[in-house]
Amino acid sequence: MDKKDKQGLPAREGKFSYEAVEDAASLAKYLQALTDGFASGSMRFSRKDLDMELCPEGLIGFAVEAKAKDGRMKLALKFAWRESVEAKEPKNDTLAIVPGADGEKV
Repeated sequence: MDKKDKQGLPAREGKFSYEAVEDAASLAKYLQALTDGFASGSMRFSRKDLDMELCPEGLIGFAVEAKAKDGRMKLALKFAWRESVEAKEPKNDTLAIVPGADGEKV
């Protein structure tokens, strides 16, 4: 993958990956940055010499998977979209996410 394009801008193609162990407050900041990126239509990912920009638009596929077994918890979020593709009708299935015992549904 080209780390940056010829003008020194973030790459628009390739693969970016990052894996770490973080505390909940740090993860909340990353999730807020993703939220802001979806709202603004642009999100930039960078680490060391890797720099990539994604521009979500139109309808975006969304998947969530939560697992709990033997004291081990797992939460996986996945988003997918295509650039410059005509929008399809969204599914009528709905998801509720509640941030704790007394939280409001999202």
